[in-house]
Amino acid sequence: MEFHPDMGFVEDGVDFTNKDLYKSSSLPFGQATILPPFSYQSKIFSELEDEKLWTRNWIAVGFTNEIPNAGDLLPFTVGHHGIHVQRQDDGSLIGRFNKAQHGGCRAVPLQCQTGKKTKCSFTSCGYSRDRNVIRVEEIGENTPTMHQYLGLIPERLLPVKVEVLGSIIFINLDHECNNLADEYSIVANNIESILNKDFSLQNNEWLECSSNWKFAGRAFFDGNNISNNLSNSDVEQAYNCFMTPSLSIHDIDLNLENAIENDMENIQLCWLFPNLVLIQHLDFLVSVILQPTSMGECTLRTSLYAKKESNSDASQVPEFLRAYIQSVTTKAQHMQSQADELTAPGAPELKNNMIPIETNLAGHSFHCYITEIIETEHDYYWNAPLYSNNIAR
Repeated sequence: MEFHPDMGFVEDGVDFTNKDLYKSSSLPFGQATILPPFSYQSKIFSELEDEKLWTRNWIAVGFTNEIPNAGDLLPFTVGHHGIHVQRQDDGSLIGRFNKAQHGGCRAVPLQCQTGKKTKCSFTSCGYSRDRNVIRVEEIGENTPTMHQYLGLIPERLLPVKVEVLGSIIFINLDHECNNLADEYSIVANNIESILNKDFSLQNNEWLECSSNWKFAGRAFFDGNNISNNLSNSDVEQAYNCFMTPSLSIHDIDLNLENAIENDMENIQLCWLFPNLVLIQHLDFLVSVILQPTSMGECTLRTSLYAKKESNSDASQVPEFLRAYIQSVTTKAQHMQSQADELTAPGAPELKNNMIPIETNLAGHSFHCYITEIIETEHDYYWNAPLYSNNIAR
């Protein structure tokens, strides 16, 4: 957390922890609105997300086969915190905070205080853009990379909880959290059955999206009549995930001009809140990890897995899926533009009835999740208030 709790999360006189701000987003589907525009624009709100969301929930960061060898290291920035997951000699995984949290700086530079991740040579910093997996050969001994991430004594670094669901690596900065399997108990079996198929990594690329990360996640489900496949009795409990029934290319607006339409039946989408979207088909699996890089930008860390032995033309898979994800980013960017127009200079004073109604069931489920996260109160362990009139000298 960057801010002391005594400072709060206030911008232009608005306290973002005020529950009244989110009432319209928590109404029943069909009446509920999207989140207030500031939740997609404000740096202070991103600080609130860092405190309430990124540091207290299970966050997807990658796949186990990305770091197959002992010593391989997977970096990831969670909110404003630079962490890594490393493969141990016994094959297990260990998570730690990076050694150089602020790179080589004694304090956070002004250019890194804007809320936008910078492109800096110190990729271990929580305010810079991530780099990809670091192989053990590059880490070496007494190298700049080693000093950025591990330091001389990695055992002294602050630990991070690491658990695996199927082959997906999740981390949690809160050591008092629930186990991963308990957190996603309703869909854990379904997810593991998807991930345990005989798939191998075919394609891995990071795509940039000019929208808030929340819009990017919602845009994947922006189709016709997409509903939650969980039973009615489970929906109330499954506050942290959304899974569709089997869909066709028309349900998710997937354009396949050069492919056989029957090949794209039985697609299923799953969103494990907050930042993992899975696109599953009998012959492939696409994983998209959402990672915010500024208030109005995010990275889609996209991995394509396909069957090792498949009669289908694997060369087509990256093409149409890349085009599909690019169409998703276009939708997300349009949503961002609409939110920005509500608060643009010269726009009328914003009132609740001006915020768009949420017409997407996945988006509504996600907004309810975010609202619950924000409204949850936590105990803080500080030995003194930030401000005091009685200072002993």
